[in-house]
Amino acid sequence: MNEMRGRKELEKYWYLSSQSNRLIYDLSFIFSSSDTVNLAEFGYNAEGVWLPQVNIALFSAMDTGLPVMIRALPGSVRDVSTLVGSLAEIAAPGGILVLDRGFVSEKNEAALIKAKIPFVLPQRRNSTRYEIRIHLTDHFFYHKRLIHAGKREIDGLTLYLYEDADLKVEEEKTLYRLLEEGEIDREALNVRLKRAGRILILSSVKAEPQEIYQMYKSRNLVEDHFAAFKSLIQADKLYLRDATAVFGHVFVGFLCLYLYCRILNRIKRAGMTAHLSPQGLLLKLSKVYAVGAGEERRITEVPKGVRKIAEKLELDIFPNA
Repeated sequence: MNEMRGRKELEKYWYLSSQSNRLIYDLSFIFSSSDTVNLAEFGYNAEGVWLPQVNIALFSAMDTGLPVMIRALPGSVRDVSTLVGSLAEIAAPGGILVLDRGFVSEKNEAALIKAKIPFVLPQRRNSTRYEIRIHLTDHFFYHKRLIHAGKREIDGLTLYLYEDADLKVEEEKTLYRLLEEGEIDREALNVRLKRAGRILILSSVKAEPQEIYQMYKSRNLVEDHFAAFKSLIQADKLYLRDATAVFGHVFVGFLCLYLYCRILNRIKRAGMTAHLSPQGLLLKLSKVYAVGAGEERRITEVPKGVRKIAEKLELDIFPNA
């Protein structure tokens, strides 16, 4: 009973950001061999390995670049139906959910449609939907890469097809090399050549192809957040005995991730990413100490370089010289 009460209390504070209308969602996992953590269940990870794990669901906001919500889930959960209620709490009306190919399934599509959650869902390369004829009548540039685009409505949804001219050449070279090395046969080559450089996206959103493509490309944001959550914050290390401890551990890791991203955003706005990271900033600021004696409090000398950095980042933390 106490464990469930603690879980309910934590869940109230698992989202920190204001409502956003562009959310990116993904799942990752952390391993746990503990017999007492009931969230740890056997499931396949991204490499197809069958191991006991706790799934971590993360929402990130495209417009702010901040993590919005995190949840710990049983390791066997790989669908979106369990998160529909949570999404309703944090998404602005009409908000769009951007997902990864790993969520492609009829079950997930049905859950999103039933919940009336607008979504953008890229299709796997072996999807039969690639066989649907879509004329590439539009084009645009994305990071200097020429993208041909087209769309077609089907069953109340919209299929968006893209062809990256540079990617097509790269993939064709790879496919012909595989043919020469005997990794694929001529029949497989012809099938895969038809989809070389192509990206197919299913969406319940009706928009210009370029807008959907930009949302699709924003998936890297949540991947970067997971990378920081695991490698920098090291929140994927579990030495815990029960689910309540896991919830607290993940929540504290989420707070650290949120602060890390706020610092990173400020560094980006100042145009200082080339030579300053959030870790580097904190290391430089740690050269200054606050000293207290009774009610009196003062700070030690502020190096000139540290003060300049604080001024560029508009950090009002040091008294005027």
